[in-house]
Amino acid sequence: MAVNKTKGRLILKEIQFNQVYERTVHKCNDRAGKITLPLELIGKRVYVVVEPEE
Repeated sequence: MAVNKTKGRLILKEIQFNQVYERTVHKCNDRAGKITLPLELIGKRVYVVVEPEE
């Protein structure tokens, strides 16, 4: 799996939504993390936004 490390600005088109999920990444093993989302989101497009370090 390729991970693009980048920073900048992301502008999304206007979208309609029913719910917003906020999740914390949990350690899965020594090389990866995971988030848990509801089953109905499998196969859906999701966006993960990483907060900048302070």
